[in-house]
Amino acid sequence: MSNLVVRSLTGLIFGGLMIGAFFWGPTATALLFFLWTFVGSYEFYQLTGASPHRAWWGIGLGAGLYIFFFLISVDILNFSHLVYLLPVMVLLLSMELIVLRPHFALDFARVLMGWVYVVLPMALITTFSFIPGIYTPWLPLGFFLFLWINDSGAYFVGRAFGRHKLFERVSPKKTWEGMIGGTIATLVAAYFFSKISLVKQDLVMLSTVHWLIIGLLVAVFGTLGDLVESHLKRTANVKDSGILIPGHGGVLDRFDGYLLALPMVYTFVYLIHQI
Repeated sequence: MSNLVVRSLTGLIFGGLMIGAFFWGPTATALLFFLWTFVGSYEFYQLTGASPHRAWWGIGLGAGLYIFFFLISVDILNFSHLVYLLPVMVLLLSMELIVLRPHFALDFARVLMGWVYVVLPMALITTFSFIPGIYTPWLPLGFFLFLWINDSGAYFVGRAFGRHKLFERVSPKKTWEGMIGGTIATLVAAYFFSKISLVKQDLVMLSTVHWLIIGLLVAVFGTLGDLVESHLKRTANVKDSGILIPGHGGVLDRFDGYLLALPMVYTFVYLIHQI
């Protein structure tokens, strides 16, 4: 069975799982993304060479941070409660005086980077779905449809017409033609998605122009996210971040574009909602 067939079949199963969770509700979405957060954090600490002690320390506290953001999204906590994380950070740093591990600053920086790069973007998915005031599956669904279409469009257009390298030192196969093709495909998808009656009914704050901007943000920052993760893998001298998803690699390989694009789209939609 060719790699393209395996990749396509796995992608269909993965996509069905994600879409099913979105329509099942916020709890199902949060549980699924908790799994992605756990595995993605493990892959990140493996790639960056964190010590086993520090890696599990980062994964455990990152899981707590993820749960914290979920409780905010369902109005059990609010963002003002983030202030309670400050004493936790102080205590964690103070504990280093007990163990006196060498290179603790570098290890601690890796842990923090794991939270910023993996945990926080993953944790945003539920609060993103609640931006209109009530839970809606259409925001995360639209986002991921655009992300997948951008990836597919860039792949097929790049293979057919790619001539000019986008960033050869980091990702030799990516081309400007592929990026442009993916962006156009994403914008077309965003336009038609904005015309779906249920989407317009649930998200009256977002016009067709807003959806086109969301599509553009996904295309640009999704591509940048792919490049960032490629650079991370090249630094670690590995081909894939993991082996969890056949044909795709690890969780970070599948969510590379998401990790940079979602925070940008979240910020844009949040500002539109506030206006």
